[in-house]
Amino acid sequence: MFRAALCVGPLLDMLRYHRFDSANLFIEEYGTADREDDFIHLSAYSCYQRVAQGVPYPAVLLVSGDADTRCNPMHARKMTARLQAASSSGHPILLDYKSTWGHVPQQPLTGRIDALTDRLAFICSELGVEV
Repeated sequence: MFRAALCVGPLLDMLRYHRFDSANLFIEEYGTADREDDFIHLSAYSCYQRVAQGVPYPAVLLVSGDADTRCNPMHARKMTARLQAASSSGHPILLDYKSTWGHVPQQPLTGRIDALTDRLAFICSELGVEV
C-alpha cells in the first residue's frame, strides 16, 4: 500500500509500553496488557506484535533517542530489528537514533533542520524524487 514510512518517537509495543519511563500514565487512555479485556484489544492493534514474517514491508525510517521519556526508545529499536528480520521487500529498514533526541523538540534549531533534512532525503530517495 505504501512505498516508504517515517515513524518518529513511536509507541509500538502496546503490550509492554506501560512498563517503561512514565508511560504508565497512559494506562487510562490505552489500557494495560495486565487486564485481560485490555490485552485482547491491545494485542489486536499493537504494531510490534502484528509484524509478520515474509511480508514485503515498505522502506521505513524509525526515529528515536535516549532523551525520549514519553515513548521509550526500546519501541523503535525493537521494531527496527523485527522489521529487518521479517521483511521480504529488500527495502531498507533504518533507525535514526541519537542520544540527545527526545519526544519534545529540545534540540537547537540547527539540529531540528538537520533532522528534517535527513527525513526528507530518506523519503525522496525511496520515492525516486530528484531534487
